[in-house]
Amino acid sequence: MEDITIIDMFFERSEKAISMLLDKYGRFGRKLAQGILRSEEDTEECINTACMRIWNAIPPKRPENLGGYFCRIIRNIAVTEYKKERKRMENEADAELYEIIPDGSTVENQYEAKIISEIINEFLGGLNKKNRTIFISRYYLGMSLLSIGDSLGMSEGAVKSRLHRLRTDLKKFLQERGVEL
Repeated sequence: MEDITIIDMFFERSEKAISMLLDKYGRFGRKLAQGILRSEEDTEECINTACMRIWNAIPPKRPENLGGYFCRIIRNIAVTEYKKERKRMENEADAELYEIIPDGSTVENQYEAKIISEIINEFLGGLNKKNRTIFISRYYLGMSLLSIGDSLGMSEGAVKSRLHRLRTDLKKFLQERGVEL
């Protein structure tokens, strides 16, 4: 089913829109959440929360890429939950240390990070769709090599090789743009 049809169903407030969304993108969304949360129970909760957020967001929003929109919501929820869980697991001594150790954030570091981010976006824009999907799946979505391979019909080894080449190409690209590594 086309994304526009599913979005129209959301605008009509048809509950079938959720099931159609999950039929089309649910498997990928679950893999994404599972890769971050590592828990079936937390993954299901993440998917349910994402569905509720989409239900509340559409309308008025009309995303151009429904799958990307859904996955971004899932990723944000999963990362937030992961951070909360990590924070809960910190012991008292670690919490005390975090209070006295500076995080090293300076205006200069933030400026350099912004420039590097722009260069990486330029690099990604020059990649073919499959390489860009592999790169983003691994380094932005945090997916495992196996999950990426399964979703693209590739072996884990093939994904690992491509990522190695992509990292090498990115390093060269950054150096050509004057970034000192």
